[in-house]
Amino acid sequence: MNKIFKILSILMMVFVLFSCADPSSNPEDPTVTEPQGYSITFVAKEPVQQPVADLLNSSPDYKNLKEGTEVELPTVIYMTEETEQLSLELTESSTHENGICYEGNITSVVVGNEDIEIKCWLGGGFTVVKR
Repeated sequence: MNKIFKILSILMMVFVLFSCADPSSNPEDPTVTEPQGYSITFVAKEPVQQPVADLLNSSPDYKNLKEGTEVELPTVIYMTEETEQLSLELTESSTHENGICYEGNITSVVVGNEDIEIKCWLGGGFTVVKR
């Protein structure tokens, strides 16, 4: 009878060990990783142009891109005179507009298998938005 209790206690410990084990630690199960997306990062040509690069970098349109995706780059930026806030969209409060230039005079890029870094700057002085 004593041997039966020992065998049962060993079996019980083995059962407890396997039931408490982390299922993700099983080396036989392949782990599925989500494919990595690539991103476009904008760098200001000069420090004074940094707000333009910051605005472009804040857009989710340039993050987690799949390889082979063609991305159109914005060519116009708008500013509100009162707050000097920059925007890529023309709104009722937009008072001035300017062109955005990119190194190599590009207007679109095709995402490869690596992140892309693009230099950008404003094309000239802001002009008044005509409504």
